[in-house]
Amino acid sequence: MRENIQLTREQTFFLLIIGTIGNMVYSHTWIDNDTDRAAWLAAFAGILLLIPFAAWILYLGKHQPGGTVFDILEAGLGKISCVLVGVPYILINIAVAVAMLNMFTELIKAFFLIFTPHWIVMLVLLLLPVILLSNGFQALARTVELLSVLGLLNYFFSFAFAFPKYIHMEYVIPVFDTSLLGFVKGALFMTGTASECLLLLMIIVGYIPTPGKRYLWIVTGLAACAVIFSSAILAIMAIMSPELAKRIAFGGLNAAKLIQVGEFIRGLEVFIFGTYQFIAIGKTTLCLYCAWTLAKKMFNNWKPKFLLAVTALMIFAPAVWLNSYNKGYELAVILGYVVLPFSIFVLLLASVSVLLKKKSAKRTGCTAK
Repeated sequence: MRENIQLTREQTFFLLIIGTIGNMVYSHTWIDNDTDRAAWLAAFAGILLLIPFAAWILYLGKHQPGGTVFDILEAGLGKISCVLVGVPYILINIAVAVAMLNMFTELIKAFFLIFTPHWIVMLVLLLLPVILLSNGFQALARTVELLSVLGLLNYFFSFAFAFPKYIHMEYVIPVFDTSLLGFVKGALFMTGTASECLLLLMIIVGYIPTPGKRYLWIVTGLAACAVIFSSAILAIMAIMSPELAKRIAFGGLNAAKLIQVGEFIRGLEVFIFGTYQFIAIGKTTLCLYCAWTLAKKMFNNWKPKFLLAVTALMIFAPAVWLNSYNKGYELAVILGYVVLPFSIFVLLLASVSVLLKKKSAKRTGCTAK
């Protein structure tokens, strides 16, 4: 790693939350027909299923402290293997950011900037990550830490006013009104969508001090994310009903619009929008950072600022070309089936690289004797 960075437990915690949630905020409704009232439990279980894969990355990280998974890959299998895996890794991160930009841009236009062209909104949303990354990853980690806390407070502060008038327990009870197969399908899809955090963890494992001793960091981070996200889905379903929640976009905002306390407390969707905004900008920034970091590695750190601008343009151009919430949603769903298998493939190759490196070290030791 070329940046001298040591992430704290709290920074790792909140980076994992933003890295995990991301497109799940929009694409979780894909499982509603399979899971019905158990959607929130499927989300909870699906996120927890990521823990072994995240722990796998930390295990690999302890074999090359300060290095990314791609540094580990290169050390045992050579530069070419790193490039062959690195190119699809960059493209997947770009695709994740493109999906996020399209869905969040539509949210802004639907509720606030109706007549503003899509490309202007996307340009502003991409300029912010470029500015954040220009100040270094440590500054970004601190910003994510702060904004994540504010975003979570925003979200649950709004729904606190829903009790007890707007919470209808009959909308979520009985919980398991679905088949076991449907529940498993929903949980596995949520695992696939949430696995976008593994793309981030492959890079920031080099910033985690003694990663082999920090398994509890990622366990608590993913467990907290499972609780937070499943609670949000449960609240939306309890306010709107599962049937309506599965048919409407931006469930959190629309649920908050229904909440009113007296004549003065209303318009709470503004707070929910703030949370969506933090997630969208944070997720887009992390995707840009991951793609940019590997691009710098592949080009031997040649003109990093120029590579940052090119990587941002590689996100902006297809996002403007796609220019559709529905297509962005479909892309997010497709990625839900792609990211986890790709991540497992990369981790298997990195594990082989570690084994080859160990064998080489043993042979060298025997020769020396």
